[in-house]
Amino acid sequence: MNKRKFVSVFLSMFLVSIASQVNAASWDDGPGGASRDYYNRAAKLPWDKKMGDWQDAKGNSWGDVPFASESIVSQPVGATVRFNVASLINSWAKQGYDSEGFFLRGMSGNTSIKFYSSEFPDAAFRPLLVMTTSRSRYTLMPVADTYLSASTGRSLGGQEALTLSKSSPALIYFDLNDLKEDEVVLSAYLELTIQKIYNSRLLEVGVFEVTPAPISSSTGYVAVEKGLASTYLWDRGINKDSAIYYATGFEQSNWKQHWTDGGKMGQVIDRDQANQYQPLSGKALSAVLPEGERMGLNQRFKFARNGFSEPEEAYFRYYLRLGDNWDQTISSGKMPGFAGTYNTAGWGGRKPNGENGWSARGLFLKTIRQGNEKITPVGSYVYHLDQNGAFGSHWTWNKSRGALLKNNQWYCIEQYVKLNTPGESDGILKVWLDGHEVFEKTEMQFRTSSTLKIEEVWMNIYHGGMDRAVKEQTAYIDNFVVAKKYIGPIAKE
Repeated sequence: MNKRKFVSVFLSMFLVSIASQVNAASWDDGPGGASRDYYNRAAKLPWDKKMGDWQDAKGNSWGDVPFASESIVSQPVGATVRFNVASLINSWAKQGYDSEGFFLRGMSGNTSIKFYSSEFPDAAFRPLLVMTTSRSRYTLMPVADTYLSASTGRSLGGQEALTLSKSSPALIYFDLNDLKEDEVVLSAYLELTIQKIYNSRLLEVGVFEVTPAPISSSTGYVAVEKGLASTYLWDRGINKDSAIYYATGFEQSNWKQHWTDGGKMGQVIDRDQANQYQPLSGKALSAVLPEGERMGLNQRFKFARNGFSEPEEAYFRYYLRLGDNWDQTISSGKMPGFAGTYNTAGWGGRKPNGENGWSARGLFLKTIRQGNEKITPVGSYVYHLDQNGAFGSHWTWNKSRGALLKNNQWYCIEQYVKLNTPGESDGILKVWLDGHEVFEKTEMQFRTSSTLKIEEVWMNIYHGGMDRAVKEQTAYIDNFVVAKKYIGPIAKE
């Protein structure tokens, strides 16, 4: 056995044992992973440009100056192509080795090449990243690799080859978590082995950096937007602010008097030994979606019933925790949001006509998996005048890194609706996750009549569609606030 094959086989066995420990890129090579349209197809998180986003060696998005390049022509099957990627690795070192991987493009030439992928059975032919640093020598196999094709919207990861041409880029991600920030990269080579080359023509391949979403900090978000809550420690006293319609942490026994029962009220808890529950602050509202049913929560905060004029714009914020048993395998569903249905239209296939109703509930999609973690993409489910068909529009929250919720973790979700001026397309829907804007939709039409307002906050957790939950699942809600101004995350200190 040659040295490369021995190292490859050893690493293949080793990486399987630590698969749950490695860092993951925001894209992956699974059936719901990167495709021509999305860097995460399952979560509907789109590339900024079709066929992928990259950055070049001069820091330009979609630029043409590669970090490394090789001209490939008349290479035999089984030949190894080596790209000197030390400059790109060193640029990642300045960010604590936080990367999204290599983006390989055919820059010139008229041929197509297939390289062996990480799924090829013989580990000796799989891609490698071979590095020498001031501390050690590393030989790594990819955590994920795939290629994009303009001819299909499917994700093409999982195949035994990576097709590379001018019209078909390839993505390769290695976990660099073991490298220390003070390590100096002395040399780094990306090694790919040719499986098939279609003719003897030249293909110049350039290596760039994958950039699947705007990155402005190590988390991929801009700074947290502070709001009304920033001056009220743990929301204490926030209900006395003149901009607040209503606030509750579910601590008071009379909290239900402000809510209308829509057929399924949640239960207030202060502890729950199931589902790895941990409180955010004191008590919380537990919403249980039973096995074989659709409804987990259906209660409403109605502005008029609580003595307020129905507004035309408003904010509401709540904290959400998906229990350890949350695992949506067969259907999407509804989550809390604003509405003005007036029990007439804007839900259940009752299409708005501008005068009879609207709604902008939240949306959960089917749960996906990254390693051993369950992750649920979320978005908005909106009944509006420009929707296609009888049912509302599905929009995932896909700005920046989007909104992918892990089980057993509290998240701050805030939504804003501004109804359009009747006859104009100036309505707005915005969403923040943990104080970071993750969605904005403008030029919306909710109504043609000024009699339609924001009737309520619809606290809804509903499975389907028509599909019923295949097992019991639980969500927890806390620190609910409705306001005239942006609220923001709670102040914890």
